[in-house]
Amino acid sequence: MKKYILNYLPFYGVTIFVISNAIAMYYYPGGSIFDNEKIGYDFFRNFLSQLGRTKAYITDVNGYQISNLVSFRIWSSGMATTGFIFCIYYFCLPSFFKNQKLSILGSFFAIIAAIFFILTGITPGDISIHIIDQKNNLINIFSMLKIHKFVANNIFYFAFPSAIIYSYLIYKSNRINNIYGLGYYTFSILIFCYILILLFGPSPFESEFGMILQVTSQKIIALSWVLSTLILSIGIKSANN
Repeated sequence: MKKYILNYLPFYGVTIFVISNAIAMYYYPGGSIFDNEKIGYDFFRNFLSQLGRTKAYITDVNGYQISNLVSFRIWSSGMATTGFIFCIYYFCLPSFFKNQKLSILGSFFAIIAAIFFILTGITPGDISIHIIDQKNNLINIFSMLKIHKFVANNIFYFAFPSAIIYSYLIYKSNRINNIYGLGYYTFSILIFCYILILLFGPSPFESEFGMILQVTSQKIIALSWVLSTLILSIGIKSANN
């Protein structure tokens, strides 16, 4: 069973991730942080997470935001399913490597990242609760956006040490060709750069340049994680055969 999981499960996860995102992008009504009139999904101006909003940024003729429930359901389901698949995969992955302790540590970080991956999909950033005080001021008492940002960013804070550990384990392993570790080597570098952008880069809410930089880098790092996992799985399948 573990052999099947290591050989094939990442392929299912990557397929679900790519297809669910593509379909959700197709059904996204439109609008972004700085433009509530543009129709459709803008690859360089819309975060992946905006596919998980219950309402799009674009507004109708009365000024109300248009429902995004179709895109939200597809994207959230895809994120949750992919994250769950990755949890199972990384739980089984230490069985392939001789250095069990280090591999378990790498999987520990990866599973936490995968759990945050799931949580990112089920925390719509546009849900909030407001109350009106005695002076008729609107006060925000709960914001799902804060939770969403926390879980989304922590995916990569925990994926980073996992990528470094597994890069080392692949390099030291006699069972798998080092070429299959290329995905993890690349991912380690990319994720380090992405963390620097998260911490020190321009805010997406302050300028269009900042938005494009953050949006584009997010897509690159998300895709690199799922692809690096798939590449490792191909290497393991080759070694098992």
